[in-house]
Amino acid sequence: MSATGTLRLSRTDVSARVKRLVEPQLPASPQQPRAATPAPLSVLLAEGTAKLAEQAERSLFIQSLFFDAWEGGIYGQYVRAQHYVSHLRQLHTLYTAFEAALPHVMGTTLTTALLLPELRLASALEADLTYFCGESRADTFACVETRLHAQRIREVAEDAPHLLVAHAYARCVLDVFSGHRRARRIADAFELVEGQGTTFYGTVPEAGLAAFRVRLHSRIDGLELDEDEAREVVQEARMAFRLHALVCNELARGATGIAAGPHGDAR
Repeated sequence: MSATGTLRLSRTDVSARVKRLVEPQLPASPQQPRAATPAPLSVLLAEGTAKLAEQAERSLFIQSLFFDAWEGGIYGQYVRAQHYVSHLRQLHTLYTAFEAALPHVMGTTLTTALLLPELRLASALEADLTYFCGESRADTFACVETRLHAQRIREVAEDAPHLLVAHAYARCVLDVFSGHRRARRIADAFELVEGQGTTFYGTVPEAGLAAFRVRLHSRIDGLELDEDEAREVVQEARMAFRLHALVCNELARGATGIAAGPHGDAR
């Protein structure tokens, strides 16, 4: 029984398709003795997902969209805008699923970590989609991988809400902490007035990012999770990063103007 009063997901309950897609078969590793004093959950998350987070930041789609030089002129801007809108639509589907899951944690010990206003970004995505294409409709444009990711969020919300912490953490790393430099790239690419079309990436002021990171980690570390639940959260976060990579890979597949090769430095 979890700290939220719900049964934790067993391995057999994990969506078979998700597991097949994101869990590579690895050789068994020797048993390690448990530490007498477990590290804070925020540290376990950072250490357990660091490599996957870097891979996500350096994915072909993200590098091409935000950091590579594109063909100039109207056509180049048009193609890049198409990819940016497609990216926003996938994110809108994911954030909508996440926000729809929040009622499952109301009144529980998870509330302080999951009901942060900085994580409620569906409306910001709607504003950016409206700016670029006049409407915010996203569900019909979500690729299979995005729908799979959203379904996973709905599953854990029902069966093991503490695992939503993993998805919240992954979204902060993928979107919030890197948002301002991405917003600057998009603003430069489309010659935007500050804030236009990049509301999603500017919901946390740049000067407030460090304070938000501290607040997020503090709330994650304050959760009443036992060691098994903490390990499950780290594993779920790894899954969230892998699902995100699948979405990016699908968006890059056959996309005009995106090709494998040397890419700019995301940092």
